[in-house]
Amino acid sequence: MRKVSRFLWILVAAVLAVGTGTLAFAGGQKEAGGAKSKTIVFIPKSTDVTYWLFLRKGAADKAKELGYTVSYQGVSRESDVTGEVNLVRNTVTSRPAGILCAATDAQALVPPIEEGIKAGTPIIMVDSGVNSDAPLASITTDNFNGGYQLGKVLANLIGGKGKVINLGITAGSQTGRERDQGFLAAMKENPDITVLPTQWTSAEAATAMNDTTDLLNSNPDVNGIYSAAAPMAVGAAQALKAKSLDKKVNLVTFDPSPEVIPLFEDKTIQAIAAQNPYQMGYQGVTMLDTVIKGGTIPPDKKKIQIPVVIITPDNYKSPDVQKLMQTPGTF
Repeated sequence: MRKVSRFLWILVAAVLAVGTGTLAFAGGQKEAGGAKSKTIVFIPKSTDVTYWLFLRKGAADKAKELGYTVSYQGVSRESDVTGEVNLVRNTVTSRPAGILCAATDAQALVPPIEEGIKAGTPIIMVDSGVNSDAPLASITTDNFNGGYQLGKVLANLIGGKGKVINLGITAGSQTGRERDQGFLAAMKENPDITVLPTQWTSAEAATAMNDTTDLLNSNPDVNGIYSAAAPMAVGAAQALKAKSLDKKVNLVTFDPSPEVIPLFEDKTIQAIAAQNPYQMGYQGVTMLDTVIKGGTIPPDKKKIQIPVVIITPDNYKSPDVQKLMQTPGTF
């Protein structure tokens, strides 16, 4: 009886430990049947933007090296914040080995991320974080500096004076806020430039095209446009071409995505801030593997910011820039 009683106490202690999270990342999550999961789920902001395929590729390459597979699951549009909240919660219940997540909204994603980590699922934020210290790490672009650098380039292009359209992503996105703030910081250094109110587009080309068209109609003296992501640059370019302004109004944007490159080559776009999403995915899986195997991420590695490279006609053909110009078809 003493042996049985001792066994029951050990069992109770183990159950309590799981409930309080003390066993949370020891050896990785287990699927039904007891086998350890070897699936890492990557949840992008949306599946309608090619940018995320670069991050997915980095994650898949590292996962293959380490013996995992990557499942790519996301909402169709970045504006579907509720959909991503539900997706994160549903993914946690499937007990994957870990999750890489790009948050559509820095506040709305806090509860499901915190709940998931408390339940024992390792979660690392990539590209866009949340307003919480719960994620095991965040690997993002230096978005403020990227917006600032593009702002400086645009100011030089228009000679430090004029009127500028500002196409943002979403106000709730960490990425969107930081890029907007960086751009506006650069504009404040140029008192002769008027910046029109930020147009939050949810990273949708159609919205950006409509907003740009309306602003061009009401502000015929616009001579510059800042785009915080590739889809808005495409929409803005369409608006400029429709009004035969593509050679008169300067346009700068984030992301050398496949749909943006032809617009840069025909000089509709004058400069691009290139991120390195491949490295975000690659490093994210590396960190998840460390945690899954019982290790910890050093404090100085919990928040990584990868600098942007500004692409201009002068450096476009250089080998370093061309490495950032891959398309998913070349993977």
